[in-house]
Amino acid sequence: MKNVLRLVVLALGLATTYVALAAPMLPAPDGGPMPTCNPKTGCGPNGF
Repeated sequence: MKNVLRLVVLALGLATTYVALAAPMLPAPDGGPMPTCNPKTGCGPNGF
């Protein structure tokens, strides 16, 4: 029973990873590239 539970958890983890990677990235509303940094503050040491 323990092995079945481990197999189910592993299968769900692999499936959700595949779905997350296969989903297309949503474009920005204006059609431009997705922003990665705040334009007002820039990319600070905390990564925002």
